[in-house]
Amino acid sequence: MSLFRSVQVLSLIVFSGVCAYSQGGRRGAQQQQAQTPATTPPAAQTQQTPTGRGGRGGAPPAPATSEFYNYDPAAANGQQIQDAPPVESHQKATAGGGSIDYTARAGFLPIRNATSGTTEAHIFYTSYTKDGAEGRPLVFFFGGAPGVSAAWQDFGGFGPKMRATGGTQAWANNPNTLLVSADLVFANPVGAGFSRPETPGHAAAFWTSAADAASLAEFVRAFVARNNRLTSPLYVAAEDHSTGRAAALAAYLHEHDVPVQGVILFSMTVSADAEAGDAQYLTLLPSLTMAAWEHKKLSPEMNAMSAEQISGMARQFASRELLHALYKGDRMTAEERNKALTDLARFTGLPRQFLISNDLRVTLDRFSAELMRDQHHTLSPSDARVAGFAPPAAGGGRGGGGGGGFGGGAAQAIDFNMSDLSTGFAAAYQAYLHGELNFNAPGNELFYLSSGGVGTFTSTGNDETSLSAAFARNPKLRLFLAVNYFDLTDPFYAAEYTLAHLNISPEARAHNITVNHYEAGEMPYLDAKSAAKLQKDLGAFIAAK
Repeated sequence: MSLFRSVQVLSLIVFSGVCAYSQGGRRGAQQQQAQTPATTPPAAQTQQTPTGRGGRGGAPPAPATSEFYNYDPAAANGQQIQDAPPVESHQKATAGGGSIDYTARAGFLPIRNATSGTTEAHIFYTSYTKDGAEGRPLVFFFGGAPGVSAAWQDFGGFGPKMRATGGTQAWANNPNTLLVSADLVFANPVGAGFSRPETPGHAAAFWTSAADAASLAEFVRAFVARNNRLTSPLYVAAEDHSTGRAAALAAYLHEHDVPVQGVILFSMTVSADAEAGDAQYLTLLPSLTMAAWEHKKLSPEMNAMSAEQISGMARQFASRELLHALYKGDRMTAEERNKALTDLARFTGLPRQFLISNDLRVTLDRFSAELMRDQHHTLSPSDARVAGFAPPAAGGGRGGGGGGGFGGGAAQAIDFNMSDLSTGFAAAYQAYLHGELNFNAPGNELFYLSSGGVGTFTSTGNDETSLSAAFARNPKLRLFLAVNYFDLTDPFYAAEYTLAHLNISPEARAHNITVNHYEAGEMPYLDAKSAAKLQKDLGAFIAAK
């Protein structure tokens, strides 16, 4: 415990206003942290590991006397991981119009106490380095919310090989690998993948905002030192509700003389202001319009528009007419109210009476239940393009009445997109590790893809403040943001609002931020069309000076 007792104290002092790792969003288990001034040490808020965006976040371990899956940090002892060099293999991939010879490594990097040298944890990682190319940029991927593995990013879209969608082989060549532009490292925070604390009692010390950033920063420092990459341009990439993690890492590494060139976010934790009061309906509305557009619930002329056209119209409606209507409330004239109802129905595809009953304020859960009610379908929060059958709430029966009706209750907890993507993913990835990278997990270790390895996570601070503070510490820091039209958990207009209100210098805003939009859900790299565009956009971002 000595390392992280020290690390927590040091990190909280140095980064009380910088290290933030909140689980924002519109879902009940992921409430955004209240804003805390950067100069005031934020009060810790203990929260259970979130149910995740689309089901990728883990649930806290249930107390049990016989536990066969969830990791128990209260256990007296656990299986220790022995120090050993990573398994190395030489591979070939086809991407970017040619072939790439590369060296793959899979194994553990010990996280050690700087004073005693005692190992406190082992972080599992995979890395891919193009052969014969010195000094290439190096991108570190760290997964998403607490407990979510970087396997999603490695095997889902950025590594040289990816999960196969058909046939008997578990993996295939990835034509959109980012290896064409940079060397890649996929690291799993403690509690994700095969990463474990040295003893169960050390686990909780890693599950705070400050310790999460400090331990992953130590991984980066140790990796670049061991692999002679001290002069390589470094980038840190995160997704899901990890805006704070990426920003805290960039700031921490800068303060400890390991400079970071840029932060890459595949979705952005939205600010509390973007979801406060009536702002939540304004920033959500364009995403609802995109969902209705995708499912052909708008007028024929609107359905025929491009994503850029319809999203632009939705932004304009939300920021003008809807804003005006919600502000005036009962002071609207009958004519104004009638027009607002008509236009809101036009942009959502919802019945006029539904909008009247909800006083022009459409929440995500009610929209999801209503849009495809005639088909008994609800939308996936992680990707609005995917819908599935949702049974009536318990007690509703077949004849209606009771239980809140269709679309309520447990049905809202289903994310059909993530359920489909997750099926078999961990098994295929482990087969890839064994069959392609020659890596064998020690003993009978479980692989935690999205849950089970992390208990209660203590979140402190505020994500957008953390990002602003990272820019303040390093004015040359660059940011790449993927804004995804069909991600309902971090709506794209809310992300744009958050970005527009970051407290950064005019110079950084003008020159250091790159924003790209994708017709995708929360993980654009899993979408074939978006993955190709993302590879090109990220390559240009990394190559820029």
